[in-house]
Amino acid sequence: MENQTWIKVIKSVSGLFRAVFASPPGIMLLLTVLFLFLVIWLSLAVRRHALLVKAAGKRFSAGAAFSAALEALFRLAGRLVVHLPVLLFTTLIFLSIAGLGSAIAGIEETQAALRRVKELSLLVRNLERSIKVADVEILSYRNGVTVLALDFFDPSKGGGAVERKELSIAGRDIYIDAMILNFDYSEIGQGRRVNLAIPYRVFSEAIPQAEGIPLGAADLLGIPYIFNRSDTDIYGLAPDVYRRRLMEFVELVRDEKAAREEGIVRSVYGSAVHRRTNPGDRFEIRVEQTGGITLRDRPVF
Repeated sequence: MENQTWIKVIKSVSGLFRAVFASPPGIMLLLTVLFLFLVIWLSLAVRRHALLVKAAGKRFSAGAAFSAALEALFRLAGRLVVHLPVLLFTTLIFLSIAGLGSAIAGIEETQAALRRVKELSLLVRNLERSIKVADVEILSYRNGVTVLALDFFDPSKGGGAVERKELSIAGRDIYIDAMILNFDYSEIGQGRRVNLAIPYRVFSEAIPQAEGIPLGAADLLGIPYIFNRSDTDIYGLAPDVYRRRLMEFVELVRDEKAAREEGIVRSVYGSAVHRRTNPGDRFEIRVEQTGGITLRDRPVF
């Protein structure tokens, strides 16, 4: 705790020095202060000389004022030369403190980056599970249109479904597509082969993949239900850290450019599973730990 206090003090002092000595506004302020000091110094020197001249009963002229100012400048320069080692040593201390603060800040940034990668890696390990996404029931098939109901599940809630959605789609061969996140070239994967699947949309033999119906399957914060975990089901991370990193992760995978910069490859083609359906069919959509999705029959009760 004491070390942390000293580090905070050094960073604060370093920040102040950098603001004064390393920023244009700080340098301008410093030059202004030095200029005002010089003006006041010369003014006092000229005033003292003027009083001495008048006390001697002589006339104080402009030339005398210039000579007094010049003499004061020489005296000031002499003092600076005498105290030059002290000034240089003080300046060196200031610069060292400023540099030390920058070094500490750099170390802290590196540590924060390493901690972020570690936490995101632990987050991904928590997400690598086989989980039921939804129960699906084929309600009807009329005039070439299939009506299906999907009951979505949230692992953090337990028990029954948290959302029900009914979809109508032309066609009879129902495809469930997924976004696949590949971590082969990402630090977050930490050298492991990691793939995560996020159920994405529904299409059919009559509706092209690119025109499929979005599944949604996300909570009010936009987090896919399958990524939520209860406090007791999270390992390696504090629950608040898990949820904070999860929000960051979801924002990351939504942005293809940001995901690519992190070494995460997004793919939404070639990952669909499908089945030919009939009214009354019941099956479940599952995300597998291997990084894909499957459709499994479920019994009728």
